Amino acid sequence: MASPPFSSGVFGLVKGADGARSRSLLKEATELYVSEPGHTRSEVAMYEELVAQLLKVTALQDRIRIATLLADYDEVPASVMRALLHDIFPVSSVMIEKSKSISEGQLLALVATASPSHLEMIAARKNLQPPVVEALLGRMRADGLSALAANSSITLSQSAVSHLVENAHGNPKLARQLAARMDDVQDTDLIDLFLDLDGRGRRRVIQALEIAALREFAARRPLPRVPMPDPDKVATLARACLQRNTEAMSRILSDLTGLDAPFLVRLLADAGGEPLSICLKAAGLDSGIATRVILFSGIDDTRNYFDVKRLVDLYEMVSLRSALLLADRWRGVLPSVKRSPVHVPQTQAGTPIRSTATGAGRDEQPAAMPQVRRDRA
Repeated sequence: MASPPFSSGVFGLVKGADGARSRSLLKEATELYVSEPGHTRSEVAMYEELVAQLLKVTALQDRIRIATLLADYDEVPASVMRALLHDIFPVSSVMIEKSKSISEGQLLALVATASPSHLEMIAARKNLQPPVVEALLGRMRADGLSALAANSSITLSQSAVSHLVENAHGNPKLARQLAARMDDVQDTDLIDLFLDLDGRGRRRVIQALEIAALREFAARRPLPRVPMPDPDKVATLARACLQRNTEAMSRILSDLTGLDAPFLVRLLADAGGEPLSICLKAAGLDSGIATRVILFSGIDDTRNYFDVKRLVDLYEMVSLRSALLLADRWRGVLPSVKRSPVHVPQTQAGTPIRSTATGAGRDEQPAAMPQVRRDRA
């Protein structure tokens, strides 16, 4: 007589099971299945058939228990994994969060049809493969991207970083999570997120601006001229500070910097104050009026001594060139890629009368001078 296609233990569970017991039968079969480290092909096929027939009629708590048992098991049949991953959230979340045997293909298939809550749980899984990350970026909503940015076990590609930065505008949580990533998010990627960052992220941006300013200086690009502020406007600004008239302060600073007044209201109300200090430096204001503006800005009536000192120190530390670079980004002015003309010594380029035909470069030797014989007087 041929042996049945079930193991003896599971065959005993199935034999004589009535309708009431069938609801808990799958949980008992799963407990038996995970109690053994390995199974024959017939045992795996039998268990897959049980799951296909009984999972839909199994109680929710039992399905959660089944998912918990299989999440720690190394060899879960593909059909069983697929059925649990596409179950309702309390069941599938257990597998997504804990199971180590989900393949890349199964994750990609799940991403294609998963709900936003499922996508966030997938984004939090450790060591996601790049194709899964790219698939998540194409499906996740902007308010769920923070789960992916907070996953420190993955490395984001440059395209992924650009996508996250684009969605981080006005989203301080996502912006600060990006600033916390030191390996794949560069300091320059955070410049446009300056207002949404915390103090740590803003320090990264200031460092990037100073490096960019040094490169501008090394390339001999001229420093843009900052016009001397109108004394009457400066006096009016000082009075507006004493009156704590934010509207008047923003209007005068708008005239001095070329930035929109509503944007300057945001700078004046910023709790950290770093954007305001850089803006005051870009406006060409002296340290005295800058200190007064810093003192009477912010959410409270006046900033405390330590905040004022920190912001005045930042005002004095940051270079005018880097402050202007950030102010230009706020105005929407991108730095020009056209290089300024480089000064060439006349001994190399020649005089207007004696110039080279093709324009000698720095590394080229000047053309030989023709030998002119002079007659003796």
